[in-house]
Amino acid sequence: MASQRITEISVTPIPSYFPHEIGRNAYNWGHGTTGIEWLVRARTEGGLEGLTIANRYMWMLGDGSVAGLVGLLKEVFLGRRVSEFLHVSRGRVVGPRKEARRAFRDQGWMSILAYDLLGREMGVSCVELLGGRKRDRVDAYDTTLYFDDLRIPEKGARQVAEEAREAFNAGWRQFKIKTGRGGRWMAPEAGMRRDVEVVHAVREAVGPAARVMVDANFGYEGRLDLLETFIRETLPADLFWLEEMVKADVGAYRAIRKAQEKVGSQALLVCGEVDRDPISYVYRDLAEDGLMDGYQPDIVSHGYSRWQEIERQLEGTGVRSQPHNFHNGNFGIRAALMFGAASETFLTIEDERSAPNVYRKDAFVFRNGSYTVAEAHGLGLEVDEEVFQHKYSSNEVKIRA
Repeated sequence: MASQRITEISVTPIPSYFPHEIGRNAYNWGHGTTGIEWLVRARTEGGLEGLTIANRYMWMLGDGSVAGLVGLLKEVFLGRRVSEFLHVSRGRVVGPRKEARRAFRDQGWMSILAYDLLGREMGVSCVELLGGRKRDRVDAYDTTLYFDDLRIPEKGARQVAEEAREAFNAGWRQFKIKTGRGGRWMAPEAGMRRDVEVVHAVREAVGPAARVMVDANFGYEGRLDLLETFIRETLPADLFWLEEMVKADVGAYRAIRKAQEKVGSQALLVCGEVDRDPISYVYRDLAEDGLMDGYQPDIVSHGYSRWQEIERQLEGTGVRSQPHNFHNGNFGIRAALMFGAASETFLTIEDERSAPNVYRKDAFVFRNGSYTVAEAHGLGLEVDEEVFQHKYSSNEVKIRA
């Protein structure tokens, strides 16, 4: 039977709501209460529908216009058959076909659409296309603990701790705290002290069994002395990882490792969120020298094809897959979940805890710190058409073959 042809594509901005206002991190002014998912829907002549989001095109990988996005989608997908994008061997995707290779490398989020459509046409899950199920549940962590002590100064560290406790009560068991206040918003010494205070307040709020991580967004750049003090003074909090405390540099990361050995820290070193063309040479050097424990290019921005390539390159290094996922909304959770279920080295989903918006409820349920990996075709993610028509369709842009 011939593969189905893609006959219609639409683009719609879908608001995505955080569980509370997201304040500053080490370098930006804050994210507010609302994100956005640039939802792409591709439909075939036989009624299949595949999904992705084009957030990275709209923000940093394209010209940022709906017209440009629609033109790109028309060029790459419209009128093409579902089978034309990915090469499959023994039920697994082994890479993009030649015609799609450049597009999927430049705009990785488009590869997720190709996987979703192919899985639906073949009647299999994206998990199977990605290599098969490695786990039945995928852990997730709350990534919403920003500098809200500065947003609500009368509460200080207690504000961040209260947000962490709310997430704990909602079922989360892993928490990432933004640190690096001294990089921009406070004096360096005072910022480090506040970072320490917040870490201990959050640990107290979520208890000893929860997993706690920190992310400095390079807020300790040039201050390895303060970073060593931070590592020492947060040792009782048992941090699971230290993320992008400084910019990627072999000398700096070697110094961090020495500081960890000096004080007895077992925290993982993770980085690579900002690597726009993975794997860049500095991250290869960090991996080869045993100075990077987790690697973080964005799961949607780089997509499934690129991430499969990344994992092949990292084989034998001991580096874990820990894709960045902030600002990908509910779609990003599903994209990361499917990849995580199929990855041997995946750690945990970065979860911004977006409120339900345009997607139907399904069997991929979050409970006690992790998501169920349900049986479904493709991504298993479906648009609730009634909700879409009522709330979002007025902003839909649609093209047909």
